[in-house]
Amino acid sequence: MLRLFLTVSFLFWNQLAAQNQELNEFCYQIGCPVPSKIIQHETYAEIKFDPLQWVETQIDSLDDLQTGLEKLFNYSHFGNDAGTIVPLTAPWGISGTLDSGKLSPGFRVYIPIAPEANIPPEPTNQEVSLGSMDACWYFDRAFDQKVEREQYPELVTEFLKDLEQDNQNFDRRNFDIVFFSIYGQMEIAFMKTGE
Repeated sequence: MLRLFLTVSFLFWNQLAAQNQELNEFCYQIGCPVPSKIIQHETYAEIKFDPLQWVETQIDSLDDLQTGLEKLFNYSHFGNDAGTIVPLTAPWGISGTLDSGKLSPGFRVYIPIAPEANIPPEPTNQEVSLGSMDACWYFDRAFDQKVEREQYPELVTEFLKDLEQDNQNFDRRNFDIVFFSIYGQMEIAFMKTGE
């Protein structure tokens, strides 16, 4: 029995290590922030990120997404008080809030700043700002197929219900949707609480 347990444990940890390595290789290929820890569940993962910086702007609706991304692109191309190029990295994302289970209007659009820009210059556009976070954990569900914008509310609330059913501690009001344009991957995330 002990031999069977050790064999199953060995296979499980090898599989988990392979998934972690695959995600790390994916992030290294496209230059995105690499999670420092990953705990894989059946339909989602717990992912820990080290401290991170980003540039952000507010939009009224998802119809304004292109305009928001252009403001962030302009910041990274001389639209800052240093008049320089600030390197950004994948993924770009949106943060939103839920009110009575429905997506509230208004979103924050953001793109991470590459680690080599450890002290990024301030934006010259007053609608653009810098943000940062300490190390934290997220619950994350990945989608490797194209998801239409109309499906976002359903997928966000479905993930929220799955986390509630698993009795996870997380911020139920705020969510993130991140996009990896090159590979077509999208992820939905809720911040873990109680750590």
